[in-house]
Amino acid sequence: MDVELITLPANGNNGKSISNDRITAENGADVTCEVTERDSLLKTHAAGNQNGDIPVSNSDVEAQRTVENAHSCPESTARRIWEELNDTPFSKVRLWMILIFLLVIIVAIILFSLWICSVIHEDVDEKFDPSLFQVPLHFNGSFQLPNQVFTEELFTLSTNESIVLTTDLEDKLADLYRSSPALGRYFSKAEVYSLRNGSVIADYQLTFLLPEEQQFELQNFTLSREMVYNVLRQSLYDQETDGSAPMYIYPRSLRMF
Repeated sequence: MDVELITLPANGNNGKSISNDRITAENGADVTCEVTERDSLLKTHAAGNQNGDIPVSNSDVEAQRTVENAHSCPESTARRIWEELNDTPFSKVRLWMILIFLLVIIVAIILFSLWICSVIHEDVDEKFDPSLFQVPLHFNGSFQLPNQVFTEELFTLSTNESIVLTTDLEDKLADLYRSSPALGRYFSKAEVYSLRNGSVIADYQLTFLLPEEQQFELQNFTLSREMVYNVLRQSLYDQETDGSAPMYIYPRSLRMF
């Protein structure tokens, strides 16, 4: 069966006219189509021996290679790292073993350094010689115990009731000042020397011992009346004792001179 082809020759009209020349199966093999005005916009790819396969541009090939490299890069990197870690710089000793050993050594050195610093470090302010504190400094005052009922036995400090009450008050004052970071080293004793009527008003005396070389400086600053008074007053405001407890000291009743 013969197949006839109709060609559209180039005529300046972009191939719109039709030629009546007929091409048979015998003569159509050697016919070359003429180039039209639009042929310059098209790119011709050589088919080679690919039996009509669609040609692939260089950009498509590069894109495919980029995708393949992107997928294979993490795997190759992980494989390379694993091979380096399993390298054997010494006999039967792998690299990852050496890294772990070095890490343990570094942590041990840091912990040992911290321990040495804590042992060797000494606070200069905490080192003092109590035998040098010989100059006495006294503060007197009073405070009220609103939950105590005054009795006749409290007039005399030698009675059992007075001894128990005064001892408890002295211990409370002593513990308060000994726990003070600023005044604790200078504190000597607290003494309650009288109990008066009016919800039991206790008269007290505080004794501090100062080193002779620093007595004037301490009296003007660290052991000034304002400092000693404020420490006691703040402690009374912060006291955890219930307001109804027998040993509760009313903070606003505090006096010092």
